[in-house]
Amino acid sequence: MNFEDAVAYYTELMQSGVGFGAALAWTVIRPLGDPLPLEDAATRLIGGGHPELVESDEEFTEEAEFLEGKAVYLGRAGAATMMVEPGGFSYVRRPQVMAWLSRDAQVWHLSWNVKGMTVLEYAAHGQWLARAPELDLEMLHGADPSALEKEAAALQEVASAPWPTQKATAMAIIELRTGARLPMDWWDHPHPVAIVDPLISDECPPIALWHYEPDLAARVQLTSQEIRQAILLRLANALIERFDLGQPIIQAVRSANDHLPLNPKLLEEVRVEWESLGRPWAGRGFAVRAEDEDAWHRWVAANAVRHTLRSLNEGASYLDGVTYARFALAEQWPETRNWMREMTRDASG
Repeated sequence: MNFEDAVAYYTELMQSGVGFGAALAWTVIRPLGDPLPLEDAATRLIGGGHPELVESDEEFTEEAEFLEGKAVYLGRAGAATMMVEPGGFSYVRRPQVMAWLSRDAQVWHLSWNVKGMTVLEYAAHGQWLARAPELDLEMLHGADPSALEKEAAALQEVASAPWPTQKATAMAIIELRTGARLPMDWWDHPHPVAIVDPLISDECPPIALWHYEPDLAARVQLTSQEIRQAILLRLANALIERFDLGQPIIQAVRSANDHLPLNPKLLEEVRVEWESLGRPWAGRGFAVRAEDEDAWHRWVAANAVRHTLRSLNEGASYLDGVTYARFALAEQWPETRNWMREMTRDASG
């Protein structure tokens, strides 16, 4: 299909009432090598961490408005990976996230929402490169604005055309650059959805432990599952001793100590308690630590326990909880790091 036909297709898509006219956040990852598995794309979303993955259904999609900026729908289009965020309020468009997604890839992002913000962005080879707010050539900026200059100039040429010509042109440009087409029936099919935790700061810190503690992360990952479980369980116990985290979290850690199964109901109670501790920042997308230091530390510690329990339930396979614990413990973290290292040394010795 040629470019003009693609513009006509996206014009029809937005005028058809299928859920993309008033708001859209669409991201396409074009790999430079092998296709990126959806699970790997989800991991990249939070800087190497492990967001919860759920399967969308009709009920989930109806409730997704409460997850704006947190629910990222995943799909495939040939060799490309697509991400769609309901409502057009995008977590993915953050420069850090674009950079994480673009390792060994190009990433194209287009979004608009009911507040009127429209933006086209581009990243490649692990670097966020360019952004065109309002699809305006004059507002183009970034680490390398020339990387998006041709596209922004094409959009400038249709800036005064009737709605939705300019937005349809932007979508056609992404299809031309990536080979990915956003299907008209996207919402008619279930998709894996990555649920992104509320950010602990507006800096959008990555969640993989190796960003902060590469040696410790490697040591722990190289130990046996039994040792990893022991490390994570000791960490969970240390956190409930240090912070007042609420009875559901305490009970869940006690169950883990007693080697009882952490069933979905118990983990859901932990999630609800963690969310209640983060109420001061609910709906804001990120927390401001300076507003309430004690509440922030408790909330981050609760998430550390939550992810530690999730990992224990899945073979102690990931260390997101350790990253959150590092932030929560702050000046007490070096002591925790030391005993973790000792446990890995004992295991190898």
